[in-house]
Amino acid sequence: MATVTVQSLDNLKHSVTTEYGTFIADEPPPPGDGAGPDPYGLLLAALGT
Repeated sequence: MATVTVQSLDNLKHSVTTEYGTFIADEPPPPGDGAGPDPYGLLLAALGT
């Protein structure tokens, strides 16, 4: 099973690191910055794959 590490950043951003790379997850503005996919988008992507 893959290892996933999540680190909390500022303003609701999270750095997600897997064996394939690192990306940012974020909430849309407001309250987040929209710097990456939101948790619901990530869940839908996971279910879709």
